[in-house]
Amino acid sequence: MKATDIMHPEDQKAIGALKKIPFIDEMCRSCMEIAYEKIYRGENLGMMVKVDNSYMPELYQDLKDVTKAIGINTPELFIYNDPVMNAFTFGETNPYVCVSSSLVEKMNREERKAILAHECGHILCQHVLYGSVVETLRMIGEDFGIIGYTLTGPVKLALQYWSRRSEYSADRCAAAVVGERTFQASMLKLALGLADAGNDPYRLVKQAKEYHAHEKQDIWSRIQQNCRVAFFSHPQNVNRAYEIDRWKKSCTYKRIRQSIAPNENLYGNIS
Repeated sequence: MKATDIMHPEDQKAIGALKKIPFIDEMCRSCMEIAYEKIYRGENLGMMVKVDNSYMPELYQDLKDVTKAIGINTPELFIYNDPVMNAFTFGETNPYVCVSSSLVEKMNREERKAILAHECGHILCQHVLYGSVVETLRMIGEDFGIIGYTLTGPVKLALQYWSRRSEYSADRCAAAVVGERTFQASMLKLALGLADAGNDPYRLVKQAKEYHAHEKQDIWSRIQQNCRVAFFSHPQNVNRAYEIDRWKKSCTYKRIRQSIAPNENLYGNIS
């Protein structure tokens, strides 16, 4: 799988712009390797529990299956204690994935694979590296007074906008690896926080249509909703579900999914 196969167009455009900054890749990769990656890995080793072939081997095998399907090296995997279902990734030269204890408990094996594939999608697309580029520039500007907030404020808004689009790219990776139906089931559990999410994995897709009607009923409603999410790092759950429901009809999704699961009926799931 190539990053360009799954990247949302606006995610791809933003990263393309960052790549044009001279030497930015090398500088940020070196900074992350000698500073942030080591700091945060130490924190993981000190406060979380590492998963490998000898401890919780089934979960670790799931991660290896996911990375094999995507075509990346297997990152380190940690579990942290949290009643909220969540996961995150960090690192460029030595990436890792962290998942919450609640997520491990409440999701079935295929749903957990969807979450792992989402995080590995961030690794494939190098979101951590390029996200750190923009965030570092913003912090330098604000903390050292080089750039006033009148300029860094719009940068932060732009960063959050890109972050939301990068989540769509990672969602595409998850859907391609486990199938869009399993992705929808995992999203529903994340939204509910329940181990039993019922028997309709497309609930969020259907709700998205109601949300969009609410959003578009007049210009004031549209302004309200856009302002509400402006500082969000992630899209609304219904929009994530809706975007994948649209993307599953694309030739790209069908091509990638067919190569991973050649016996799957790609036309049998109707939302």
